Amino acid sequence: MEDDHPNLPDVQSYSLEQFCERAGQLYSDNDFQAFVQFVLCGIDNDHQASIDVVPNRLQAKDLPSLLIDRDYDSVIGIDQQIRVRDQPLVIHPVAKFDDTLKSNVHLTYSFTNDTGSYNAPLHQIPNLGLGKWKLHNLVRVMFPELHGPDRKSHHLSKREQVDFCEKGLLPTLQELLENRGGNLPPDYEAEMFRARKDNGQLAFGSRILPSWRIPEFGDCLRRHLSVNGIAWARNLVFVHQIRGVKDSTSHRLDDANAAAALNAFLEENGLPFTSLEDNGSWYIDVGFEVTSVHNQCFAWRTDHHAVLAEIMLQCSRGDARRITTLGSSKYRRDPASHLTGASGFRITPGVRAEGPYEVQYIQAYLTDKSVIYTGGGENQRHSKHITPAQLIHGKGEKYIADLYHVYTQSVVRNFSAARVEVRVPIKHASSVLLEFDWVRLQDCLLIFAKLHWWNFKSWRALACKFIDDWQRGGTPEQRLKSSALCLTAGISWLLNGIHSTPDDGPSSRELMTAILPCARRDEVDRDQLPFPISLAAVEGAGEADPLAMDVDVEGDEMAEEGGIVTQREDGEFASSARGSTMVPYIGYGVYWIRQLRDNAVIPRFAGKTLHLSDRASTFFFGKTKAELAMDFARSGVSLPRDPSRLHNQTRQRLIDAPEPGEQLSFSLQKDGHELEDPIRDDGSDISIDSEDDGEEDLFGSGLDAELERLWRKFHVDLLKVAPNRHGASNPSYVIVPHAQLEQTTIETYQNLNLAEIFDDVQWTVATTEQWRRTFDHLWPRKDVEKEGVVQNYNKTAYYPAWVLMRKRMSAKTAKAARRALWTVYQTLEWVPNAGAERIWATKPRPRNFKKSSGARATAAAPQILLRAREPTWQPPEVREE
Repeated sequence: MEDDHPNLPDVQSYSLEQFCERAGQLYSDNDFQAFVQFVLCGIDNDHQASIDVVPNRLQAKDLPSLLIDRDYDSVIGIDQQIRVRDQPLVIHPVAKFDDTLKSNVHLTYSFTNDTGSYNAPLHQIPNLGLGKWKLHNLVRVMFPELHGPDRKSHHLSKREQVDFCEKGLLPTLQELLENRGGNLPPDYEAEMFRARKDNGQLAFGSRILPSWRIPEFGDCLRRHLSVNGIAWARNLVFVHQIRGVKDSTSHRLDDANAAAALNAFLEENGLPFTSLEDNGSWYIDVGFEVTSVHNQCFAWRTDHHAVLAEIMLQCSRGDARRITTLGSSKYRRDPASHLTGASGFRITPGVRAEGPYEVQYIQAYLTDKSVIYTGGGENQRHSKHITPAQLIHGKGEKYIADLYHVYTQSVVRNFSAARVEVRVPIKHASSVLLEFDWVRLQDCLLIFAKLHWWNFKSWRALACKFIDDWQRGGTPEQRLKSSALCLTAGISWLLNGIHSTPDDGPSSRELMTAILPCARRDEVDRDQLPFPISLAAVEGAGEADPLAMDVDVEGDEMAEEGGIVTQREDGEFASSARGSTMVPYIGYGVYWIRQLRDNAVIPRFAGKTLHLSDRASTFFFGKTKAELAMDFARSGVSLPRDPSRLHNQTRQRLIDAPEPGEQLSFSLQKDGHELEDPIRDDGSDISIDSEDDGEEDLFGSGLDAELERLWRKFHVDLLKVAPNRHGASNPSYVIVPHAQLEQTTIETYQNLNLAEIFDDVQWTVATTEQWRRTFDHLWPRKDVEKEGVVQNYNKTAYYPAWVLMRKRMSAKTAKAARRALWTVYQTLEWVPNAGAERIWATKPRPRNFKKSSGARATAAAPQILLRAREPTWQPPEVREE
């Protein structure tokens, strides 16, 4: 793959304000193609745009307008006892799956069990949810004895959950609730039966443990588990968690207010500070937030992350630089609105850099994402999100319009604060984040007018909307171009990255390699890399194939959270663009994408063809490219008269094309017949490059082989979409074992003993007219499209593929292909009585149809046409299941 800009354009620097003004000018001029090129690619006529955020650094004149406060947010405590006081505890006898701790909270717990000594992350230790107090506060039970090198899950097994419930929790509740415990579930299965609603969802019950009984709960639970022989529960501990309360605890930056706010916060949540200070391991998130009386938008400077970390952690300058260097496993960078110069970070400092307040975790971020925050949950997205699959199925029109509305309306009402949170032992809660070097902190901040901050997001979203709108106006063939699919996936990735950290999982790395500009690896700085790529020279490398990526990041805990990940320090990973001197990079201050092709029918990238692997395609679209093509074809099988669609059958997939040299039933190519080339764009540069030459072709094996492929799949599909009897418990009419259906060949349709295939059918010997009409329904002419609601046809693989293939045939070739198909069709002894709307009919007692099975004549059964002879009926001795 060549450099996107072999003749480097002149670079023009813009402030965010200037960039928004230029975007607005292009939009007002109705030059929408130029608008999209400028906003998404940074290309404007003969120059490359570069956005510089340094002019927006905080100035001395801005200091009087700053508003700075402090707050307390989440609390996490590991303790032998439940420390909640003066608050009842709502306990679930059967734990909710969602209450299990699954995500990284950046804390560890040290313990020894039968398999060794560990200092394990909390989320890797088997645990389950126990109950809640107040609104969102949660207590979990953690089982260190279950942790070990062979344990693969943090969830308890079904057997472990049953034992904990029946031999520990229920007896404990019965003892502590006394006369109020008569309505407890008798056992685990009884509660599961009660909880399951008619729709299959679970509604678990709960019991309230009064506050005066809570101090006894821990020891009582251990005693019952021990007496009942549950050895793996002997060292259990309780994990307390308070989440998301920062807005209720804000206070001024001084010792007195910090102490008063802490005590009030803990007392309100039933956790007196004195009981926490002397027991267990308790941590609290302390926040620091900068806003302005003018309601402006703040951001952190990327090039001052080391300074900010040094100030907040009070660690040495050397340690601060070490933990904020791209290449450190402790550091995650979170770009703001695609701007590389403005970003937050997440850092796990480690012992050397944790500073005097023993900071376990620190994050610096912006508060502007609250307008699209969804709350999420563990293993769920916390912000609004759209997938490439949703875009390609038309869901982008409303989503992007709504997102654009949010951004444009935020200009009026919403500002953005710059925030830092640190997770520290609770003993440091009232002293951390109180004293700063204000002059140095000032240098870490950027300040923007609301208009420019939100307009930048708005213009990026609007440019993505143009791309989506234009793509939806294209034909399936145009939308299935590899470069167009890359752009569809890229638009989803860009939209989600406006308000969240751009995804950088393995498939997203492959996508970034396709959609971001490329440059020689010896000309790229490490800070310009979108993900870890070795910049060492590659021996024998050429300037192609930067998509050959090593993107295996399994085992990286921080990869769960997104962000720009970097090379690990200890046994680290690194992705390298093997076999190429070209690497993707983020230049000129923004996540620009490659230049788009001018005047193309639908938007796609200029330059050579870009491809996504089947793995990446499946990740983004839920299907491989070939399967997407089949979906588009199915959508065109019927000209719609009714919006309803059927969902009661599985869509079939194409089989592989015949191997070269295999005996084929067709020989059209020797007579000069060929499939036409795939439909090409009519973009202005189509005649001077071979952009489509590398495009994957669904019918790339040639006319004869591809026709053979469809003919063989035809045999499989007809039986696989055969009807079932009404009622899920009733057997199918087809007695061929399900596992053998994929091996169905022409011999099945040449077998007159229908009892070896069905247990009941209705049959008739077809007239010449009936036999030909059925062929015309199954293999229609080039100019015939089915109308209305159809059954079976759009669930097969052969039929949508035939629809696509006909478009690649001239009228003469299409006639020749159907003649050849008719010749082999004439070797069949039977076929379904196919009509225009369905392949299989089952209506009982059609005229001239008979039964040989002995079943009731009035019972529905598949209708079969015989070409020339009546069938035989000799059932096999044993019907295989």
